[in-house]
Amino acid sequence: MHATVASPLLSPVSAMLSGTARAVALYASDMPSTCRFSTTGEAQVEAWIAQGVARLGLDRVRSGGAFLKSYNLHLTGCRPGQPDDKAYRQHFPSARRISRAQDVAGMLALTQAHRAAAPEELAEVIPFPHPQAPAVSALTA
Repeated sequence: MHATVASPLLSPVSAMLSGTARAVALYASDMPSTCRFSTTGEAQVEAWIAQGVARLGLDRVRSGGAFLKSYNLHLTGCRPGQPDDKAYRQHFPSARRISRAQDVAGMLALTQAHRAAAPEELAEVIPFPHPQAPAVSALTA
């Protein structure tokens, strides 16, 4: 099962994809490897995602996204075992490009989530710990 973001802000193609699958689609697109989200704009990023899906096909983008997620989890120690560096290099020969694609896909998700919800609503989706004030008795003791 692939995690997706149900948002009217995403294009229909992008809404069907996980964040790592969006990165795979961007990697396969005409996105410049020097692209910066801040100067590109959401519409162009969404167009590149659609282009990458058109080139690779939805199933291949999703499986590439699942592989990338698994690799990242191994790399960060969140999954036991060693990451498969050989398979990673076969999937993504340009480390700089896949890194940029992941950055751009992440910025797209953050920008759209920020615009879609008020901070109070985001706290429900992404629970942040709320600092607790010490009890009055602890202060006077």
